[in-house]
Amino acid sequence: MKNENIIKLLAATGGAVTLIEAIIGIGEKRLDISKIIPIVVAIILAIIVLITIISPEKYISLKWMVYAILGIAMIIYGSLTGGILVLIAGFVGYTER
Repeated sequence: MKNENIIKLLAATGGAVTLIEAIIGIGEKRLDISKIIPIVVAIILAIIVLITIISPEKYISLKWMVYAILGIAMIIYGSLTGGILVLIAGFVGYTER
């Protein structure tokens, strides 16, 4: 893989940005159930992305597709910036196949 380091950097940055945005979202004064569910989903998605970066011994053969799907889900559940970074990581992985 030529661009593996770029993919890891983009995905790690996107996961970290999503995690930070979700943690900041918890700090709001008025939280109801319609705001808590997307925050929890965003935290879970960010953790999944960061785990795929941290554990290199468990290689996923279609990692670009995982990043593209997780990036779209991150955009839907509240982190536009982090989701776009993870989505770009997925597209970079797709172009190097």
